[in-house]
Amino acid sequence: MFGIEEKIPTLVFAEGEFGRIDGKTANGLVRFSERYDIVGVIDSTREEDYTDEVFDDVQKKIPIFKDLEEALESLDVEPEAFINGIARDGGAFPYDKKEVFMKAMENGMDLVHGCHDHISEEEEFSKKAEEHGVEIRDVRKEREEPHFFTGKLREIDDPPRILVSGTDCAIGKRTFCIELYKELEDRGYDPAFVATGQTGIIQGARYGFPLDGVRGDFLSGEAEHVTLKASTERDPDVVIIEGQACIAHPQGGNPLALMKGVHPHGVVLIHAPGREEKDGLPDFEPPRLDVEKKTIEFFYPDSVIAIGLNHENDIDVDKWIERYEKEYDLPVEDALLSRPTKTADKIEKDLIRKSD
Repeated sequence: MFGIEEKIPTLVFAEGEFGRIDGKTANGLVRFSERYDIVGVIDSTREEDYTDEVFDDVQKKIPIFKDLEEALESLDVEPEAFINGIARDGGAFPYDKKEVFMKAMENGMDLVHGCHDHISEEEEFSKKAEEHGVEIRDVRKEREEPHFFTGKLREIDDPPRILVSGTDCAIGKRTFCIELYKELEDRGYDPAFVATGQTGIIQGARYGFPLDGVRGDFLSGEAEHVTLKASTERDPDVVIIEGQACIAHPQGGNPLALMKGVHPHGVVLIHAPGREEKDGLPDFEPPRLDVEKKTIEFFYPDSVIAIGLNHENDIDVDKWIERYEKEYDLPVEDALLSRPTKTADKIEKDLIRKSD
């Protein structure tokens, strides 16, 4: 799907977080990964034996292990990579779990992580990697020569660009992107996907950059550059861009720079009606769909073309779909419960064919 032919057998470390918000990298990888073949997840706090007992939308039955030793003893295949599947607030590396990463390298596994800490540059980690002939992949790194914004995408309407944004952090934007990609691909289209976070890059996206690892001066320019490359390199029918955080979140200034950089023709807005507080900010009011939509459309009028639901906290999905479709006159669906066919219909009818 993303152009990768051979997958690498991999263990994902998600101690205490698998199936929870801060385990979003692990959660995403067991749902979908083109670069890595996930052969096991490590989280001693889970009572379940397999990942499909945690997520009902996971098709592959992946074992959950208590620790690295159990995984190595149980697996028939030797894992070649060890991914940090934990994404804590602030993007810090889990140094309190350092020993398990050291043991992984001792057992011949490359380390992959999406934290702000560049452990490949830290002597203790780099020395261990050299000693055991393995590599450390710091995903959240700005490129050596980042790009300034030019405005070139304003002149390009074909292929259309779809930004999947949201009303909060860790709300399902990347997952919706991938499900939308699959749906459009199954309809015979050739979509391109731009990952803007560490998980999408680790999953194997052909095009991507770590938005929150880029200095502020280059945010919109890097977004523009990568999206322009995705739009022109393979002549795709549509470009799907992964959004980050949300404009209304007090910690999130990046989403607006991303939006201005990619200059979208349409925005899909992901919302969790059952979420009772902003991610990481329990004293703040819950995410509001109406506020985020109005803010986006202040800059790009009438750009929101669909709403994606996140059904966390066991909401009545059908009730919320009916309510929002009536209130906003837009297609509404939960991509984890079924393919986003209504969103694909909208894109196919109003954007892809219009650009042909």
